[in-house]
Amino acid sequence: MFDFFKKNKVEQFESAKEKVSEPVAEELVEVDNIAIHVMPGSFRNHAVKQNSAKNIGLVIISGGAVVLLVASAALYYFLFRKPNIVITQEPTTQTNQIKPEVEPTVEAQDILTATGTEITSLPLGDEIATTTVATTTPEIAPEETGPILSVGADSDNDGLTDIEEILLGTSPTTADTDGDGYLDGAELLNLYNPAGEGKLTANSNISPYENKTFFYELLYPATWQTSMNGGDDSVMFKTGDNQFVQVIVQPNTNMQTLDEWYMEQLGVAAINEADRVNGFNWQGIKSPDGLNIYIISKNKNYIFNLTYNPGDGNILEYFNIAKMMIRSFNLKE
Repeated sequence: MFDFFKKNKVEQFESAKEKVSEPVAEELVEVDNIAIHVMPGSFRNHAVKQNSAKNIGLVIISGGAVVLLVASAALYYFLFRKPNIVITQEPTTQTNQIKPEVEPTVEAQDILTATGTEITSLPLGDEIATTTVATTTPEIAPEETGPILSVGADSDNDGLTDIEEILLGTSPTTADTDGDGYLDGAELLNLYNPAGEGKLTANSNISPYENKTFFYELLYPATWQTSMNGGDDSVMFKTGDNQFVQVIVQPNTNMQTLDEWYMEQLGVAAINEADRVNGFNWQGIKSPDGLNIYIISKNKNYIFNLTYNPGDGNILEYFNIAKMMIRSFNLKE
């Protein structure tokens, strides 16, 4: 392209040179008898044509440069540009969620069945086997409602709190005080003497109670105070630190079954089978907090409510004693 313009310039220069080499005839003009020499017309237009050619050349060169730059930029863009990749990250669903470990809250449970000690059924005769019973640490599963309660300390893990050990005359540091192969807590709940030989009635710290008005009997600690609130239908067995076990008797006016009475009184639609408890000659239902047992008499005349109340505290110091009293509850009619 540059040779083309150079060639044109050379041709123009040669043409101009030929014209210059020709003899130039000057024009003579006379004005008022004055002779005026005028430049030939060919020379007057030469400079204008030369400037016009330069401008056209510059325009062509500039346009070519612009086109070249645009083409180079386009070529570079298509050859070296990085592709735009859009990555969409889908939210991950965690299928196996690990729940944080939380220390369970200890609350009251079934007075009859929650012991913290694995109980082996002891023989009903006078002789006791001499095998050792496996144990677990006393615990009470949390309830959904009710006060937050905990069982008292059990230093030797025998199923009795330290305070209960003192009350019964057993050792708080020896799991099997009498050395008969059974833990103290297991013997108590099966109504055997954990401090020596024989049945629980052989323990001088335990006394029998008989209610001749409503025909029932049970065992209780001899040091506890016994009182009646208005009559034989409400008897309280009270500890020295204001915890107590109470037996309240109320008439079954409509002669309902225990299930019917329980559902009506507590406002529930059905009985939770896990809340059913059994004694020697009775069947009962415990309340959701496990601190109340409802028993019906054989002739359906009365409903017996046995409850353990920790008083103003939240530590069940006599948790196993209360279970023993309910275990020993006997309807005589």
